[in-house]
Amino acid sequence: MEFVDLQYFVSIAETGSFTKSALQNNVAQSALSRRVRDIETEMGTALFYRNGRGVVLTEAGETFLTAARAMLAQRESLRQEMRRAAGELDGTVKLAVPPSVGLVLLAPLLRQIRTDHPRIRMRVLEGFSGHVADWLAAGKVDLAVLYKMKASALLGAEHLLFEDMFLISALDAPRVGGADSVRMADLATEELVLLGVPHGLRVLVEDAAARAGVTLNVAMEVETLPTIYDLVRTGGLRTVLPLAAVKQEVTEGRLIAQRITDPLISRELILAHAPHRAAAPVTKAVVKLIRSKISELVRSGVWDGRL
Repeated sequence: MEFVDLQYFVSIAETGSFTKSALQNNVAQSALSRRVRDIETEMGTALFYRNGRGVVLTEAGETFLTAARAMLAQRESLRQEMRRAAGELDGTVKLAVPPSVGLVLLAPLLRQIRTDHPRIRMRVLEGFSGHVADWLAAGKVDLAVLYKMKASALLGAEHLLFEDMFLISALDAPRVGGADSVRMADLATEELVLLGVPHGLRVLVEDAAARAGVTLNVAMEVETLPTIYDLVRTGGLRTVLPLAAVKQEVTEGRLIAQRITDPLISRELILAHAPHRAAAPVTKAVVKLIRSKISELVRSGVWDGRL
């Protein structure tokens, strides 16, 4: 069994298809099938269930996938160590972030990585924090910047910042509360469009409302931020989001943001990594740049948060 066999196996497991994996790796499907059969013969057990729609891992296949990813990561770490010894960082880092974080962090971070470490190749995924945590647990990404959830069991996760929630309204909407802030009690009479349950932000808002004795009027539940923006701008609704999610619209005068107080609603942004990739030099380099870039964005006022 060779490392390329492990790479092909992981690709098939992630795509759920020999056909998609063959296209992704520019190799004949028959060759992939033969390599998998050879692995299964060597392991003495079936690693995939085959069906008309593709393939699904067996229980043994799940175990083998974890081991295969770990071995590939160790090989990549060794390769990077040799590169580092030669004076350069060279490798791929897979990073996942929520959409609201991506809006503020990704462009400046990726530019900095390109400047400081031009041979580091970044692969970036966006998804809500629950999805990001799942990708990290499954080994699909090396690093994740996400919002801490109540039942979070991410080992080695580190604090990045605290972020307050704001009531977001259209520019021409009647003002609620004071000029810059609004009490939670004032939201009771407003029609809201919010992310659906069990999204972490929705749970956070509902918990704060319960503490304040407020019943929220949730007119719509929507899972995409662009649609929420459109409904707020043109649909007569308001929403609750961190300022980072609407920074550009507020700066350009298209939306109004008021900090919610009494109680203040805050959530914690954390950085987590896959255990088998934590020691990789390229991972360490990206982690260092994430920390420094977030600190820079907060201190410059671009990102409304508390370190």
